[in-house]
Amino acid sequence: MVPLDEARIPVRDLGLMYADMTYDVVHTWRGGFFRLEDHLDRFFASMAGLRLDPRLTRNEIRAILARLVRDSGLEDSLVYFACTRGMTVPGTRDPRLSRNRFFATVTPLVLRGQPAQMRRGQHAMVVPEVPRIASASVNPLWKNSHWGDFLRATFAAQDAGGDVPILLTHTGDVAEAPGFNVVALVDGELISPDSGVLPGISCRSMFEIAQELGIPARYGRLSPAALRGAAEVFLTATSCGLFPVTRIDGAPVGDGRPGQVTTRLLNTYYRKKNTGWHITPAGAINQAGECEQ
Repeated sequence: MVPLDEARIPVRDLGLMYADMTYDVVHTWRGGFFRLEDHLDRFFASMAGLRLDPRLTRNEIRAILARLVRDSGLEDSLVYFACTRGMTVPGTRDPRLSRNRFFATVTPLVLRGQPAQMRRGQHAMVVPEVPRIASASVNPLWKNSHWGDFLRATFAAQDAGGDVPILLTHTGDVAEAPGFNVVALVDGELISPDSGVLPGISCRSMFEIAQELGIPARYGRLSPAALRGAAEVFLTATSCGLFPVTRIDGAPVGDGRPGQVTTRLLNTYYRKKNTGWHITPAGAINQAGECEQ
């Protein structure tokens, strides 16, 4: 445990050199982890898919993250944790011989989307000329750092006057935005793409809330035309819960303001978190990584 600006990994780590790694990000709210077990499920599934093994059990990682949060003194934080391939063994490029490395950091939670930004909403641009990396090449179910397509599309969207790009799959359907799942309200039903995307935990949370509120929600095919014609659109991510989209390709979504369903979901999300929904207090996790609640 060291101050963040003193943390180091070797510059020859293959996670840095080749993006040969996986990671996840969980946030704490009022001193408790939000959906920690879901993030750990995804992290271990990603490690298994990428054949990474940090030689740590689930309980050991849970204990490390809890200690990190307690030692930081932060009530609301972002906790990033990763497993990298590590260093190559001199004289070979055999990835099986590398000793995999685990590290984690905790930083203050700065919500992506302050009140004024939420009221304005994101201005999104569909960027068809930069398709999402094919699933057959980089499995999107495994959280990864292959963001070359996201970065190219971000520059293209910003050059066109937008805030954030929305990428399409190779078949032309809506995929995702950089670090965001995309959700559209089409004919009274929330739809989020079911292929070519990382299954988002924040999107799952919004769909659970939608079910409680009696709002139909499902994963499925979402075409660019349906997205542009949607009554409401929002993005979901750990750092904000959801972020309204008020313009797509320069045209307003609905009346150009965050919609009623979007606003209702966001307000319910924070209200439920404040009552402990899906929260695991960091102080309830003991040194063995077990929850004592």
